[in-house]
Amino acid sequence: MFGGSNVVAASAERVWMMLQDPVVLGRVIPGLSEIVMTGPGRFIARLAVGVGPVRGKFKVTLQFDESRAPEVVGVNVEGRNMSGLAVLDAELHVTDLGEGSRVDWTAAPRLSGLIATLGNKLIDTKARESGAGQRYADQFFSRLSQEA
Repeated sequence: MFGGSNVVAASAERVWMMLQDPVVLGRVIPGLSEIVMTGPGRFIARLAVGVGPVRGKFKVTLQFDESRAPEVVGVNVEGRNMSGLAVLDAELHVTDLGEGSRVDWTAAPRLSGLIATLGNKLIDTKARESGAGQRYADQFFSRLSQEA
């Protein structure tokens, strides 16, 4: 499991609104392209990702759980390609700070299929490292702040 904290130059409500906009998501999620909204809080897209030498392009579905929004946002990303399945379950806790918001996040990735052969060991190693996943999160939240 990965986790961290980032500050976004927007209120919790504005962060939630941006997460519901496919145009914004296409600009802020590194590697995301061809995003289309298929229902409330649900999107399909293409995503190019890599962890060390393990890289791939996936057809993904993104689903946002709005039941506790805007303070808590659940995110499920499920990506498939010929090598297998990659799933990421994340939770964002958004706290208004006045002129912005702090987002405390956790993310749990899971791999299956051929990509799991190398990828699971690599992800486990990265998860034990201090600040694992923070670089990707920093890119995402920095871009989200720019959008705000």
